[in-house]
Amino acid sequence: MGSFSWHRSRLGGNQLRIVLPKTWAFALLACPLVAAAADPVATVTLLEGPAGLVRGVTRYALAEGVRMQSGDIIEVGDKGLAEIEFPDGVALALGAGTRMLAVSIPRGKFAAGDYYVMHGSLKVAGVSKSARLRFLTPIFTLNPAEGVSVMIVRGEEGSVFIESGGARLAVAPATLSLKSGEFFTRKAGQKGAVAPRPSQAFIAAMPKAFLDPLPSRMARYKDRPVQPKRVDDVSYAEVEAWLKAPLPIRRPLVSRFEPRASNPAFRSGLIANLKFHPEWDPILFPEKYEPKEPQADAASAAPAKPTATQ
Repeated sequence: MGSFSWHRSRLGGNQLRIVLPKTWAFALLACPLVAAAADPVATVTLLEGPAGLVRGVTRYALAEGVRMQSGDIIEVGDKGLAEIEFPDGVALALGAGTRMLAVSIPRGKFAAGDYYVMHGSLKVAGVSKSARLRFLTPIFTLNPAEGVSVMIVRGEEGSVFIESGGARLAVAPATLSLKSGEFFTRKAGQKGAVAPRPSQAFIAAMPKAFLDPLPSRMARYKDRPVQPKRVDDVSYAEVEAWLKAPLPIRRPLVSRFEPRASNPAFRSGLIANLKFHPEWDPILFPEKYEPKEPQADAASAAPAKPTATQ
C-alpha cells in the first residue's frame, strides 16, 4: 500500500494526499425511469459551465438546486463541472465531458443507487459504511465502501484511485478489494493491474477541482428546489450513445423513448442504426411480429375430383 502527496500553493501550503485503489458486473434490477414525488435524495449543488439534463424524453438545462430523479441523464459540458450532494453528506463531482445515467436512486437517509458512467471523470467523497453506491462503467463496477474515490473512464480504458478508505471493484469474473492509496487501471479486453500509487497519466487527466475537498452547499438548497429549464424533446443524435449502450443499460430505455419513435427524424435514426439496438425492431415494424393466420389445408380446400362412377 502506498501514498501519493504533492504541494499546491493555492491551498495555502497544505499538502493533498491522493490514494487510489470489470468487464463489469451488471446485476441491475428494474430501472425506474419516472420520477418519484418525495423528499430529495440527491441535489445538484454546484455547477460550473453548461450541463444538460435528459429527463423522460425531454432535454433540460441543468441548474443548481435541481433534485435528481431515477432515470436522469447528466451530461457535463467540455469545460464544466457538476456536484451532486446527498442528505448524509456524500458528495459526487462530475468532471468536464462526463456522461452519467442515474439508473436508480432509492429514497432513504443514506446515499444509495446505481449509476452508469459512460464516459468522463468522477469523484465521490464522504462515503460511510451506511452508503450503498454502485458506479457501473464499460470497464468495471466500483462500489465505494468508505472515504474518497476518484475514477476516470475514457474510451476503452478505465482507472480508479482510492484517496482514502476503501472500495470493492468488480472486474468479471473477479472482485477486488482496494485500500487507501491503491490504484487500478484496465483496458477493455485486457487484464487490469493494481499499483501502489496513481500513474502520471491519471494525475494529468484528473480535473484540477478534484485536488481539493468537495465543498458542501446542500444547506442552501435544502428548502429551495429548482426546476430545470426545458430546452426541447431529445433528438436521436442526442441520445444515440445511450441507445447503443450495453444491453442491460439500453433495454429499459426502449419504453422510455418509444414515444419519440413517431417523430420522423428520430425514427429515421433508429432505423439507420438498428443493428446497434435490434430491440427496437418490434417497435418500428410491429407488423413483422403479428401472429400469422393459419393457412387453410390445400387438400381440403380444393374441390373434389369426380370419380369414374359419377
